[in-house]
Amino acid sequence: MGAPGPSSRLGILVPSSNSNAESMTAAMLAGHPHIGVHYSRFRLPPSLDDAIDVNVLGNAPSLLGDAEVDAVAFHGTSGSWTGLAGDHALCAALTAATGAPSTTASLAVLAALQALPAARVAVVFPGPADIVPLIRGEYARNGIDVVHTSVPTTVMSNPQIGRLSRRDIDAMMRPAFANGADAVVCIGTNLRSGYLAADFEAEFGVPVVDSAAATLWHLLRLADAAGPIPGWGRLLAMS
Repeated sequence: MGAPGPSSRLGILVPSSNSNAESMTAAMLAGHPHIGVHYSRFRLPPSLDDAIDVNVLGNAPSLLGDAEVDAVAFHGTSGSWTGLAGDHALCAALTAATGAPSTTASLAVLAALQALPAARVAVVFPGPADIVPLIRGEYARNGIDVVHTSVPTTVMSNPQIGRLSRRDIDAMMRPAFANGADAVVCIGTNLRSGYLAADFEAEFGVPVVDSAAATLWHLLRLADAAGPIPGWGRLLAMS
């Protein structure tokens, strides 16, 4: 017999200002006790223009490696505008540090769009509006057409994004479903849009790709632990 407790171990690198990663991942995995999740935190650079690399992460990756995780993810979406080439380089460094296959939230979202499949998307982004053209361009370089974007009227900090009410998130997401997109993509792992995904999908028949949910979905596949997780929308319900 094997050891008691989880048989698969996932490692997640979480920005220190993120209050959604652990709680939402735990909620999604509530009925899956065979999956264990281990976290390391790090502090984001002050500017959203700064790419994330191993120098920013410090010893957080190697600490996850000590737990001998089966797959690891950077739980952040900055590569969506700073460039996914940087995310690929980060994944190579994470694999070197942990010995495990690696992903990022941004790469997980693209993998999810390929799996659905969805080539025309509406983007919901809780960050500054001037970053949206960078996201549109990066998605275009990866074969994804952004047909609509929804952003808040005021610039918020990451903690403020994490405290948005269900009504606030609904108001930000709802316009994205009126533009004939193949999927609605919510970029920002501290935006708690994953809790609304299944309801919006039932109402509009359009899949929602929440970046935090996509991160878990991709991690499970990298760890050879994939299986349907009902109640969280079409992506996680896929086997």
